[in-house]
Parts: sequence; structure tokens; C-alpha cells
Amino acid sequence: MTIACDEPGAGLDLLRGALGTLHAQQYNLLIPGFTGALAEGLRKTGQFEEALFAINGAIARATNSGVELDLPELLRIKSQILAARHDRESAMNCLTEALAVARAQSALAWELRSAMALARLLREDDQRDQARHALALVYDRFTEGFETADLKLARALLKDLR
Repeated sequence: MTIACDEPGAGLDLLRGALGTLHAQQYNLLIPGFTGALAEGLRKTGQFEEALFAINGAIARATNSGVELDLPELLRIKSQILAARHDRESAMNCLTEALAVARAQSALAWELRSAMALARLLREDDQRDQARHALALVYDRFTEGFETADLKLARALLKDLR
């Protein structure tokens, strides 16, 4: 939460402690998600190499364990790290994979987050029509929950892309 509220330094310390506890108690199902949050905090503090190392480890752990519930979100986080490192092609590839995995899992919320990230990258490349189309394809599949934070952000992004 502190990372999401733009207090990544404090959040990183808390996450490192939580990850140590999770490892010690062998709560293996939770480790990839917590590591993803750690990677996001590292990205926000400009520690891109460490963030990339952490997210690659989380992706490998999720894939190797067969517990891929968080995989679309981990791939989205990796795309953000790659974009921050100015590796847009790899970031786009990660988002394409995140969208495909989320679709295969019927994980519409993860798909929306990835679609928003893709739309933002496309907008930065002056591909506004493609950005709007990619996001609308996912947003239009929602039938409820329009007051949630992600759907509010998606609606605002779609409005901005008009």
C-alpha cells in the first residue's frame, strides 16, 4: 500500500521483511505477488536492474511452481520496468503476453490492467486510435464494478484518448 501511495522507500523495507517471513514460513503461494510489489517499488525508486532481477525471479517462481495466478500482473509489472529502461519493444512484448495469459485465465481485472499499460505506451508513441481500441476491447467486457479504482482509471484513460 505504501508503494501505491508513493511512499516506495518505506514500502520496500516492509516488503523485504514480509518476504523474509514468507520464505521462512514457506508461504510459497504468496511470494510471487509480494515480489511483484517489491519490483514495482524498486522501479519507482529508479532501481531498475534490481527490479528486473526481482520480477524475473517472481515470474520464474510462478511458472516453475505451476501456480500462475499472478502471472499476468507480474508480466505487466515487468513491462513497466522495461519501459522505464527505455526498452519499449520488450515492454510491448511483455504486455502482449500478459494480455494472452490473462485471457486464458479469464482474469478480466488483470487483463484490464495490462490493457491500460499498453494503451499508455501506445499513446506515448502517438498511436492514440490503437491505444483506445486496445483498451476499449477489454473495458467493454465489464458489466459491473464501474466504481472500482481500475475501472475509473480506464474510463478516464479512454476519455483522454478521444
